[in-house]
Amino acid sequence: MKVDVAVVGASFAGVSAAIMLARARRDVVLIDDGRTRNRQAHSSHGFLGMDGAAPAAIRDKGLAEVLAYPTVRHLEGRVTGIRGKSDAFVLDGPEPVEAARVILAYGQRDILPEIPGLAECWGQTVAQCPYCHGYELADRTTGLLAWEAIPMHHSVHLQDWTDDLVLLENGVEVTAEDAAGLSRPGLRRVVGRVLRVHHSEGAIEAVELEGGRRVEMRALYLVTWQEPASDLGEVLGCAVVKTPTGRHLEVDEHQRTTVPGVFAAGDLARPYPSATQAASTGNRAGAACHQDLLGLLK
Repeated sequence: MKVDVAVVGASFAGVSAAIMLARARRDVVLIDDGRTRNRQAHSSHGFLGMDGAAPAAIRDKGLAEVLAYPTVRHLEGRVTGIRGKSDAFVLDGPEPVEAARVILAYGQRDILPEIPGLAECWGQTVAQCPYCHGYELADRTTGLLAWEAIPMHHSVHLQDWTDDLVLLENGVEVTAEDAAGLSRPGLRRVVGRVLRVHHSEGAIEAVELEGGRRVEMRALYLVTWQEPASDLGEVLGCAVVKTPTGRHLEVDEHQRTTVPGVFAAGDLARPYPSATQAASTGNRAGAACHQDLLGLLK
């Protein structure tokens, strides 16, 4: 298959990029395996016109819209390799694809602490972003899990969603400077490592600490470590930005990576996850990619 642009990833960012190219009447193929970052979440919030809809429903609606354009195709499966250069990329996957440009939109993956029961609650009553999930989890006894470091930002950030916040120090050292920032109403500190999360079908009930102590709660926040969901960009030679919470691909204001002809969008190209920002950067990448094909992007 020969196309103008191959988009790797068909969630909010990838579909948004493809629709811009489709409206420019370019041949586009979307390739993905359906394993989106937000697949555990029941609903997505803050997305204009779609507040409360399931992420999969938003993605499926967008995919159906873009596939209504005659120049767009969708291949289900995983891209296992990309080689070549601008105007002559070759993608290995469900079927071989030749593309003049590539947009990487395969997203990030969240690395969770290896605590039994935690993953089963992820995206339901264990969350990272209060803007995404805080309204539904508000006014509950809420845990905040330290992991690698004390999440100082969240300790203040969560005060508009709960006045009963339990900082689970989880063996992380609290400095004198941290301690000063943690002395606020409604926050209590609990020492000891977290050994297990007790839940009922994803609804958290308590955490178990070393020594057998249980701390009751009905919501839990943590900051995950975030990694690209594939190494395709790095194998191509795209530069990577390292942050205190993970790694993402470096892009400029047009969503161009450091490799000519390769663009990146969505969480893959940002330090913080956001459905609306993923769609926005996908939109920008699609338009910029089209201008690049025309030789207009300098």
